[in-house]
Amino acid sequence: EFEGWGFEGAKKALGKGGDKRAVDIDDIIARRREKQNGGKKEDVPEAEVDEEDAVAEESQDEDMEGLELDDSGDEFMAEDGFGMGAGSDEEESGDEDAAPESGDEEADGNEENSDDGSVASPAAHPDDINSEGSSDEEENEEDAEEAARREAFFAPEEKPVKGAKPANLSSFQGMSLSRPILRGLAAVGFSQPTPIQAKTIPVALLGKDVVGGAVTGSGKTAAFIVPVLERLLYRPKKVPTSRVAILMPTRELAIQCHAVATKLASHTDIKFCLAVGGLSLKVQEAELRLRPDVIIATPGRFIDHMRNSASFTVDTLEILVLDEADRMLEAGFADELNEILTTIPKSRQTMLFSATMSSSVDNLIRVGLNRPVRLLVDAQKQTVGTLIQEFIRLRPGRETKRMGYLLYLCKNLYTDRVIVFFRQKKEAHRARVIFGLSGLKATELHGSMSQEQATFRDGKASFLLATDLASRGLDIKGVDTVINYEAPQSHDIYLHRVGRTARAGRQGRACTLAAEPDRKVVKAAVKTGRSQGAKIVSRVIEASEADLWADKVESMKEEIEEVLAEEKEDKLLAQTEMEVKKGENMMVHEEEIKGRPKRT
Repeated sequence: EFEGWGFEGAKKALGKGGDKRAVDIDDIIARRREKQNGGKKEDVPEAEVDEEDAVAEESQDEDMEGLELDDSGDEFMAEDGFGMGAGSDEEESGDEDAAPESGDEEADGNEENSDDGSVASPAAHPDDINSEGSSDEEENEEDAEEAARREAFFAPEEKPVKGAKPANLSSFQGMSLSRPILRGLAAVGFSQPTPIQAKTIPVALLGKDVVGGAVTGSGKTAAFIVPVLERLLYRPKKVPTSRVAILMPTRELAIQCHAVATKLASHTDIKFCLAVGGLSLKVQEAELRLRPDVIIATPGRFIDHMRNSASFTVDTLEILVLDEADRMLEAGFADELNEILTTIPKSRQTMLFSATMSSSVDNLIRVGLNRPVRLLVDAQKQTVGTLIQEFIRLRPGRETKRMGYLLYLCKNLYTDRVIVFFRQKKEAHRARVIFGLSGLKATELHGSMSQEQATFRDGKASFLLATDLASRGLDIKGVDTVINYEAPQSHDIYLHRVGRTARAGRQGRACTLAAEPDRKVVKAAVKTGRSQGAKIVSRVIEASEADLWADKVESMKEEIEEVLAEEKEDKLLAQTEMEVKKGENMMVHEEEIKGRPKRT
């Protein structure tokens, strides 16, 4: 059963913090329609959409049956198709040498009529030639050096003792976990541990430092939450003490982690506190004063409380967890993390999880961890087996019709539980207006949204229009399809985007609108997918269908600009109201405000 976009936990976690007035595009569009109809509300589009959806679902079922069962049809990628030159390097160089010999007549004859004729000859991309040819030798040298460094720094893997019975790690019962924790796992619906959980939980329960890495959607959150809760069950309870800090790169991830942890600890007396940006400092300070057992925070807000909250101390912390460490470093939190690591007691247990092990993550490990055990599960750059990857090729000159292709997909094929990824929040917001005017229920998730908008749109929309904020870590429930409006800049980002669907063994589909500049990323995705035996298909959409929707968007151009202008005015009005309220507060509470200590 679909339970919204998975932000229900956030609603409870944030309490009464969300009073800010948010400007709603749907309200603006509804107001405009009402005005145009002379004060009558317009109900027709809803019915139309429902009928279209019903027809679309039937046609989609028919399409998908053929697509999933038949490996020989046109739907599956031809060897010379877009991004299909993903074989060996020798093949590529051979094709490149042979290309000049083919005659001009062949190109002239086929270019106009044949669909395959206009496909570029499968010569290697210039960037591929430069990078792939010379990288193997360098990688081998680096691997030897890295192996020596790791052996010196990381704790060796423990070998099984002779005569000892091997621990049963195929179930949570075999991990010697307490009954309240097992009940919590059952309540969440976890029956068997994932590979990263099976490896991490026993090591973390021993109190050792851990460096963990696993593919997206592998259950890393429970891998560190379960041992933390198990250890906290045996804590002294006379004096409340904060013993655990869990740091996350974004507030959305922190909210998600808080929701999971609260459910897992539902049969215990363990208390949690959420300390993230965008929410009331005073409320968080009051909660921290009560000394909750576990603090889940973003690095910036954690540092703020560490420096400025007189009642908050880190001297009692015994466990520190850094999740998505590579992303925290990418976001510019290196200095904050170093300060946190050097301030918290050295006797702590530290667990660090990262999707990629870059040199900056390596440096962080060396600063903050003591003889950690390295636990890597699954090869990197991998997608799950239940994911079907689709590519729609936009031929040269048709890139401007991209929105037409997207609307065709969303109206006729993928009509529910869809995330659409954009490179820029400006594009995502414009698409939000276009979807609203086209009768499609959509919502947004990107960096510049207010916290209330970004998290509380629970299940009222079929489409989530997102930037890469959502593409890492967020486990959004029930996502059937991911659509890439444009191919992302790198293969790594592609993997994180498509990892939002087909999670925890469920089926999922990723569809990418790819033009000529996206060839390199598509090629990398196809090459990796094929090596893993993944299902990769090519979908062909009739140009006339896409043109029809592109023309509709073009005809809406004026109305789109008017909606955006009206939204800008509403935002300005809301901001002015806030400034007036702020001024009133300054006058009424002047002495109290001036008496507060300055924040550092």
